[in-house]
Amino acid sequence: MDKVGFFVFIVLMYAIYLIMFRKRKTMDFFRAARYWFSMGMVRRPGSAEERALRYLAEVYGSGIYLLWVNRLLAGFGILGCLAAFIVLANELCSLYFAPAALSPYWLDMMALVMLIGVFLPIGVMVFGKWQKTISQRRLGAAHRIFGNLDRAADVANGLRNQYPNASDTPTTWAFPIHPDYAAFEVGKPFLYAYAAIALSSLYVAHTAFRFGETLFLAFCLYFVPVVFHGVLTAFGGWNQKRQELMDYPVSVFLRDIRMLENQRKLLSF
Repeated sequence: MDKVGFFVFIVLMYAIYLIMFRKRKTMDFFRAARYWFSMGMVRRPGSAEERALRYLAEVYGSGIYLLWVNRLLAGFGILGCLAAFIVLANELCSLYFAPAALSPYWLDMMALVMLIGVFLPIGVMVFGKWQKTISQRRLGAAHRIFGNLDRAADVANGLRNQYPNASDTPTTWAFPIHPDYAAFEVGKPFLYAYAAIALSSLYVAHTAFRFGETLFLAFCLYFVPVVFHGVLTAFGGWNQKRQELMDYPVSVFLRDIRMLENQRKLLSF
């Protein structure tokens, strides 16, 4: 089997695995993306959905109240992630398909777009909202919007019943990782895929340096969708949308309430 055939075989096996064995209710990358790129609707003031969205905006939003600034930063972040995906995929595929698809000039251009696009919105958050820890933001928002954690949990239970397809374990590709949210919680199919790529690179890398470079590229490529949705959670705006699209923000809200309840249990010991 030649290198190209081996690469296609690995991709096919992963696709079959993902279709057959992934958790059906898990909130994945594409369901999250549908929420962000769909039109918003008028909120119902005081509803459970409206309060959950206000909570998410306080915890994960940029804190910038100028719509055009948020959209500009979101645009930079999306372009940066797309450029990062192109650069990393080009380098990874060059192991199987030689020569690489992009010329050095276009690679340099994509790298510049990646650096500006990704680090500008991240810099805004580092020097702004992220100066407070995620736990502080969660607790503060829960008390301001719901009064206390018990009331927030009651709202979460109501939303869980109203949106049965919402899962409190969105994948790492649908929601940005924080220290309290392990990448392995529901991301095993993706980890298996990258393990397969790493093993397949043993067949074609020929040198230890090229094999190590492949592992590094695969690791970086894994987190591009995470950064993509991280940018949207900060600058995209949490809005009321169609019923079937609300599974995503409800999933994130259920996850946060679960984290807060676990934190309270640990503190009570």
